[in-house]
Amino acid sequence: MNDTEARKFLEDAFGTLFDPKSTEEQVLKFFSPKYVQDLNGKLYTFRDFFDGVTGMKKQFSSFKVKFTSVVSSGNTIAEVHVVQALKSDGSAIKFKVMAFQAIDKGRIVGVEEVNCPL
Repeated sequence: MNDTEARKFLEDAFGTLFDPKSTEEQVLKFFSPKYVQDLNGKLYTFRDFFDGVTGMKKQFSSFKVKFTSVVSSGNTIAEVHVVQALKSDGSAIKFKVMAFQAIDKGRIVGVEEVNCPL
């Protein structure tokens, strides 16, 4: 997958992930059930990850994810994205994520990421 294809893949994956109406089945088109997330040094399974995002979607009225850098090589996508979200109470959050996404059979199987608030 070239850099343009990788960006499109990630935009589609995260668009589905943060869509308030998306189902687990739809998310699994992009993320493997064997997915492992290393987030700031803490490991999460697919179930932990999916349940966490599902909980966040209940607390937020909107999400915007903007990929600022995407580079693909072999089965790895290195990327930086910024997330802006509006909570149901009207407050906002914004953070930057730097990640290496591991791809296998067309789905994300793992990620090593660091994020920080902006």
